[in-house]
Amino acid sequence: MKLKIFLCWTGVAFLVFSPTLVDAQSPSLNDIVTKVQDQYDTNSDFKADFVQESLVKSLGKKQVSEGEVFFKKPGKMRWNYQKPFKQEIVSDGKTLWSYRPEEKQVVVSPMSQAAQGKVPSTFLAGLGNLKMDFQIRWAQEPSPQEPYFLELTPNEFQGSLEKLFLLIDRENYRILRAKIQDLMGNTTQISFSKTQFNNRLPDSLFTFTPPKGVEVFQMPGAAPPGKPGK
Repeated sequence: MKLKIFLCWTGVAFLVFSPTLVDAQSPSLNDIVTKVQDQYDTNSDFKADFVQESLVKSLGKKQVSEGEVFFKKPGKMRWNYQKPFKQEIVSDGKTLWSYRPEEKQVVVSPMSQAAQGKVPSTFLAGLGNLKMDFQIRWAQEPSPQEPYFLELTPNEFQGSLEKLFLLIDRENYRILRAKIQDLMGNTTQISFSKTQFNNRLPDSLFTFTPPKGVEVFQMPGAAPPGKPGK
């Protein structure tokens, strides 16, 4: 369940790719979406610290996680969770490894199966288009000096995804926060800080070899442990 929630919004993180751009005039909603998309399309990688807040509505239970994330086009990612427990979620764009050191277990699955739904598959592949994939409106009317707050509703069925909310820096069009709401009212929110772009991240960062003594659960179609996906 946690992995599915993670995958639902993780592809959206690619949208934080953006150089600094400043508009002298207040742009329209359409202009803002275009600028976010343009900046996402022009960068090769990024890294950032993140805070993830997950809420299960029916239980009223909230969990806060912290760590560092790395993304590289097309579709490569690494999430290093540090709190409340260590976890690594790594993908070379084709194979996904989910590893929890304290449990001494790693789950290996094809990215094509793990990231079911158009949102993660297209954005992780660098092919997503906000205007084509979503109906977009203001989640809150814009006010001077405040970040833009957008509400996105998928045009097509996207698994459990009901809505996506984006908080966007009004000066550089970076995504400061992304929040997913599912059909059950559960939410997962990710906030980014210390973001850096175009770091020339090596491909080796996005592969995973299970440590000795770790139990490997390999899902059908996944590449053998320690080998990149085909």
